[in-house]
Amino acid sequence: MPENSSYKITLDKQDIIIKFNRNILDLESLTKFLEYLELETIRKRSNLTQEQATTLADEIDSDVWLEIKHKFVG
Repeated sequence: MPENSSYKITLDKQDIIIKFNRNILDLESLTKFLEYLELETIRKRSNLTQEQATTLADEIDSDVWLEIKHKFVG
């Protein structure tokens, strides 16, 4: 990592510590990025097959539709 970089990464026993100038990234963008990293970590550890994921997504879609259907259908 270059010395004049806008960030610094430090590895601790259990943690990765990243420091950077707060002018390069707003809090909302940082939060979205960290949530993405968390979801990617979960995805990589998952043993869910594509078929299971599709079934789960369909169930979620169906449940959500049941919850909001009254807003669209009279």
